Amino acid sequence: MRAPGLTLSLPIGCLALLALSSVVSAASFSAAELTRSAARVFRGRCVAARPGTVDFRGRPLAATAYSFEVSEYLKGNGPRTLTFRQAGTPQRDVTDLGRIAGLTVFAPGNEYVVFLRPDSKAGLTSAAGRGRGVLLVSGETVRAVEIDGRTPTPGSEIIAYAALRGAVLQVLKQDSGRR
Repeated sequence: MRAPGLTLSLPIGCLALLALSSVVSAASFSAAELTRSAARVFRGRCVAARPGTVDFRGRPLAATAYSFEVSEYLKGNGPRTLTFRQAGTPQRDVTDLGRIAGLTVFAPGNEYVVFLRPDSKAGLTSAAGRGRGVLLVSGETVRAVEIDGRTPTPGSEIIAYAALRGAVLQVLKQDSGRR
């Protein structure tokens, strides 16, 4: 015979553990992990956000084309004006896939460092590390940003851009030495 409170407390305990593990894993991405999982790492200013749709397995999927004026590629290369598409729209209603996935909304006018994953077969991409691969630039410092793309994450560390740049380049140098 079971104790009456045990049946209810076990599922609640499992849910609490699951919630804690997602918070811990979301915060545990290092610059090395982000760099290795990104196809491109760049610093740039978002100059446009154009909502539209892409064909996803024969069905339309809301997506936004973001354009950036890139000031520096730390990994990979590309044009001075880089455009990529990400699932979701800046309006983010409750059914928006970008909102559900926790993808950052890039705000035109803001400068970011973006660790960008490779494009999918549908031509979509997003930041590496479950959104941890987007940093808001302020002068010569960077810090984590909320998914609205405008608000610095409360309590996030302010890092010198030069230090982040050095860490990314060091990872790339170490990885090329292993090949």
